[in-house]
Amino acid sequence: MKTRLFPIFLLVILTIESFTLSDKKSFDLKKHLTKAFVYVPSGIAIVNGDSVSIQAFYVYNKEVTNFDYLEFLYDLKSKGELESLKIAAIDTLGWNSLNFSNQAYVQYYHNHPAYRDYPVVNISHEAAQMYCKWLGERYDQKSATTGKFKFRLMEKAEYVRAARGDSEANYAWNSNSLRNSGGKIQCNFTQFGSEDIHRNEETGKLEIIVAPRDFWDNGFSDILAPSVSYWTNQFNIYNLNGNVAEMIVENGVAMGGSWRNTGYDVRVESEQKYIGPNPSTGFRVVISAF
Repeated sequence: MKTRLFPIFLLVILTIESFTLSDKKSFDLKKHLTKAFVYVPSGIAIVNGDSVSIQAFYVYNKEVTNFDYLEFLYDLKSKGELESLKIAAIDTLGWNSLNFSNQAYVQYYHNHPAYRDYPVVNISHEAAQMYCKWLGERYDQKSATTGKFKFRLMEKAEYVRAARGDSEANYAWNSNSLRNSGGKIQCNFTQFGSEDIHRNEETGKLEIIVAPRDFWDNGFSDILAPSVSYWTNQFNIYNLNGNVAEMIVENGVAMGGSWRNTGYDVRVESEQKYIGPNPSTGFRVVISAF
């Protein structure tokens, strides 16, 4: 199926030379940034028991979408950057690593308009870094502050800071519960109920045995949910827990868990290891000052 590629839209406009990320009073956020990026103030993040001081930064308030990424691929192709295009290519066959009927995802997920606002997956760490660099270059073309800002993947401590802020809660919505006060699930993850728990009579231990059911009856949102879904956290950021685990600067490590993980494994400090492109790992972009 051929995909219609829409014109590249402007993600960021910054025009004041004196602007600095560390001084929030020196700029008007609404005037100088689109709604795509949100401000995370400087503060402390607790990472593996250590306190890490974090400078203020901007972060994409949603996971990078299929639409975002297709614009990137289209730009590479239009410029004839074929070697870069090979690195950035989406591995659609990554869906075949899952144990359910997935041909529709192989064929449609990355290019059908119905999935344009869903997070891009099945790309490599190098490809995600290339996207960040490309986005920064496009920003430089539109900005009077060329070279002052860096577009990149998040550091682990920045992810924790963006998700938790000054809270110590397990989840980005400042709570240790996966449900809100109205009883609604707060993110996209693999849910289990009492019907899935078995006590092994020989060992006395509880075991999970998934009871037969329609896959989508378990609370999933077409496996993945749109990048803008559920509710934002205190910094107005979507889906820092669940949906897709998020690549960070450190290759092979993704934070926050995904739709394939259970509730315990979509906590703020949850780390997943990955090797290459896969259908449960995506990313978002950070802007920091040099």
